[in-house]
Amino acid sequence: LKTKKQINRVRNLIQTSTDYPLRNRLLFDIGINNGIRTIDILALTVSDVVDSKGYPKSETTIIESKTGKKRTVRFNKDIQAEITTYLAKRPFKSDWLFPSTKQRNKHLTTQAVYRMFKRISDGEPTLKGLTAHSMRRTFGYHFYQKTHDIVTLMKIFNHSSQAITLRYIGVEKEDIDKELAGFKL
Repeated sequence: LKTKKQINRVRNLIQTSTDYPLRNRLLFDIGINNGIRTIDILALTVSDVVDSKGYPKSETTIIESKTGKKRTVRFNKDIQAEITTYLAKRPFKSDWLFPSTKQRNKHLTTQAVYRMFKRISDGEPTLKGLTAHSMRRTFGYHFYQKTHDIVTLMKIFNHSSQAITLRYIGVEKEDIDKELAGFKL
């Protein structure tokens, strides 16, 4: 998702066309604001996001499932407000932030999240190819557009080269040419 308009369109579709709009919106917003893998979002517990008094945290530390490395997940003020609303209104209690609706002692599956994004993508031609992994790529693309710091992004994603990271986030030759068009010393 390379534009704010596309991001807001997905948020709107999540709000209006999914069975669990508060849950799915929170999941999406955590994903696009942190760039962590879907499985790591789904592994969050309630104690990861709220303190002992029940107030939303500004960040938590996780161990990434794929790399085994520590990673800080940040919750901006909007996400903190979403956490509060979601936890107050979710239909049942669980230690998991995103519990499965079928097996409440387990978290939601990545397959369920992929199905949600597929339904959204199938119903919206401008969002073709949207997947759960799009959240991570969206974060990367917008982080790069804002900072142009490919080295830090490469470290965040644990990629072995800048070329892999640029390809991963969808920065194309045309984007680079546009950046260089007005360059002059």
